[in-house]
Amino acid sequence: HINRPKLMLDIDQYEVEDISEFGVKVKVDDDPAFMIDDNVMAIIAFPDGREYDLSGHVVRLDEGFAGLQLDTPLPMSLIKSEAMYVIFNS
Repeated sequence: HINRPKLMLDIDQYEVEDISEFGVKVKVDDDPAFMIDDNVMAIIAFPDGREYDLSGHVVRLDEGFAGLQLDTPLPMSLIKSEAMYVIFNS
C-alpha cells in the first residue's frame, strides 16, 4: 500500500486515485460536495510534503470517484516525480 496524494478541499481530504497534467481522479464515495460542472478550488498534497494549488471543474462522477478537469495544467515535473514515487513504492 502506497501513500497517495490527497486533495484538500476546505476541511475535507480525499484520496487521489490518479493524476495527470490536465486532470485528477479523486475517491469521493457518495460525497454530495462533488456534482457535475461544480467548480473546485483545492490543494493537492503529495506524500513527500509538496503542495500545489489547483482549480478545475467536475467532469465525471463514476462509482465513487470524481474526475476533475484542471483549469491550469499541473507541472510535468510534478507528474513525473509522482510516477517515480508510485513505481518505487508499490
